[in-house]
Amino acid sequence: MIKNMEEERTNGIDPLIFNYLQGNASKEEIDTLDKWLSESIENLTYYRQLRNIWESSVDLPVSTENALSKVMKQINHEYKAIAFWNFWQKVAAVLLIPLLLSVAWFIIARNAEHRRLETTYNTVSAAFGSFSSLELPDGSKVWLNSGSSLKYPMRFSEQHRHVYLNGEAYFEVNSNATSPFFVNTPFFAVKATGTRFNVTSYKNNLSPSVTLVEGKVSVQEASPGKTHETLAILLPGQHMEYDTLIGNTVIQTVDTYKYVAWKDGKLVFRNDVLSEVARRISLQYNVDIEVIGEKINKSRYRATFENQPLNEMLELLKMSAPIDYKEINPVHLPDNSFTKRKIIIYSINK
Repeated sequence: MIKNMEEERTNGIDPLIFNYLQGNASKEEIDTLDKWLSESIENLTYYRQLRNIWESSVDLPVSTENALSKVMKQINHEYKAIAFWNFWQKVAAVLLIPLLLSVAWFIIARNAEHRRLETTYNTVSAAFGSFSSLELPDGSKVWLNSGSSLKYPMRFSEQHRHVYLNGEAYFEVNSNATSPFFVNTPFFAVKATGTRFNVTSYKNNLSPSVTLVEGKVSVQEASPGKTHETLAILLPGQHMEYDTLIGNTVIQTVDTYKYVAWKDGKLVFRNDVLSEVARRISLQYNVDIEVIGEKINKSRYRATFENQPLNEMLELLKMSAPIDYKEINPVHLPDNSFTKRKIIIYSINK
């Protein structure tokens, strides 16, 4: 625009304007000026700027030549300022546009990376006969019991935190009321914000359970794509068992340590039936245990074992009830693998 203005000035539009402002313009000059003003908004703006400068600078009576000289000095000053400002606008654009593009690219790349991490999962497993621990992306801690696995994203979303459990795990969840924590199992989902609890949900277990040590959790029905019905709300010291056959829940107040001691390498039994004792020993030591006889299956035991050999545990069980056991050695299979070690517990007469 400045270049066009300068061309107009060199073509004689400025003297024409000043003749008009002074009242000396002829009819032909006035017609020429009107036509020029109607050609563009820039021409009209330029004329108004000139008129404003004229009205503020010309102190009549004065010669046209002196008035024109005075006005042109101010015009030149203004256009130098405009040219200087436009120059720095261009410089700023050259510097700022790459910076803005870099920032935009960084934000887009970061958001894309976050979405990728939220949909990329890790799976951690604990081998039979052992347990493991891990820390989740939000700092929450998890202990996995023997034969268990946990799937979790590399980054949690801001709205929720979902993990997927098969087996048994103890959770210490970092508090975040705006991003609830969900433990999803084949049977139910446990919702928490910040709390400590144990979940048992092995595929072959007909009575999966939740034990709350601290805080508050709600147990919801596992129904993907539907509204989750609340099965139970647990308070500290409560233990819930879920009957997968009929869909009922039973909640009891218990000694919670019995259900979480496994993470410290202990097996704690408090009035547990032999079938439950055998199930937990099987997981801990990676053996198959079969209990023969309905009567001894319902026998109850109270004991605490800590990092003791399997045979020593079985001997202690023999001392507290009329039972005995025998071991079936692993069988070498055609694919060069071996069957799992098996223990058979049976009743004896004393």
